[in-house]
Amino acid sequence: MRISIRDLRDLSSAPDADAVVVIDVLRAFSTAAVALNRGAPEIYPVLDVAEAFARRERDPDLVLMGETDCRPIPGFDLGNSPVDAAAFAFQGRRAVQRTTAGTRGLVTCAAAPSLWASSFLVASATVAAIIATGAKSTAFVITGTVHYGSADEDLACAEWMSALFRGERPPAELFLQRVRGSVAASTFLDPASPLHAPADVDFCARADVFSFAMKAVSESGRLTLRSVPVTQL
Repeated sequence: MRISIRDLRDLSSAPDADAVVVIDVLRAFSTAAVALNRGAPEIYPVLDVAEAFARRERDPDLVLMGETDCRPIPGFDLGNSPVDAAAFAFQGRRAVQRTTAGTRGLVTCAAAPSLWASSFLVASATVAAIIATGAKSTAFVITGTVHYGSADEDLACAEWMSALFRGERPPAELFLQRVRGSVAASTFLDPASPLHAPADVDFCARADVFSFAMKAVSESGRLTLRSVPVTQL
């Protein structure tokens, strides 16, 4: 497997690879994984808040979740918190997700031959799913730099998954420590910050909680994110 790691800020389209994995550990693709696990059959990643509202105008049962600059969006059902998502009744309800970094990454890379969203929660399943496709090259896209200028939490996830592709199995905890020590985490861990959400950091700093990958497919020019079960990691 040929592997590359790219920064979303440097991209205007999908990297040249058989498979592209867009990573957002804190917090978009941890939240998305929770929503799918709790019974959302599909998630529609979008770039704009207006598009999210327009979709719900057409389908009032859609769940809107996401953030702008890490803050909840007025009128949305949920922010970008995996902890809050874990308490939400998604069963059977499709969701629209809009975030500043993660969903932007998916939309930017929409033309990739095989497109995946990932976080530590689904890391091994994502590697297994991509290997099963026969892909010869994978590009990781780290997205948290859009918020903070650095995103060691996303880079750590990409580096751990790269090791898994090579058939190695280094202890996940060595990489999860970097999530807790990242610039993004420091904001959520700071009691004086309006974004104080330490439980979200703890939730996201776990490996292989779910045994499915998250594949994004383009249908009628729009992205749809679905779970792909992986029975053997």
